[in-house]
Amino acid sequence: MWNQRIKAWGGDTLTSIKGGYAAMTTSVNQTGEGESSIKIRYKEDFGQIERITFRFNRYLAFLHKGAGKGVAGSKGSTWTNTAGLKKTTNTASLGKLGSGKRKAKEWLTPKLDVAIPKLADQLLEEKIEFAMKAITLK
Repeated sequence: MWNQRIKAWGGDTLTSIKGGYAAMTTSVNQTGEGESSIKIRYKEDFGQIERITFRFNRYLAFLHKGAGKGVAGSKGSTWTNTAGLKKTTNTASLGKLGSGKRKAKEWLTPKLDVAIPKLADQLLEEKIEFAMKAITLK
């Protein structure tokens, strides 16, 4: 029952996140691979889901935060490009996040802020039901 509740929540949340991202773009042509790259994964330990992970293309994190070429956060990052070359953030762009024309377009956090309390309530209900059955058995 635990895993089914989590997977049902995950499916609903994934649909909501993808919908939020798609609504943010002004045309179908702008969604690109972004929407299809948003996926959910579950990690189980002893048959019970212990971790939920949302995965998406790297550039969607930039979009969410308002980062981009010449506009980076305080730390920067390191990555490998498609040619296999190791790249790092230009030091001249560090600390410029939130300035200039690029603005954050939060497509993930608002959806998770609504969905996570719902999951917590469902799992709490599951634990209460389990505890009540354990008390009844004694």
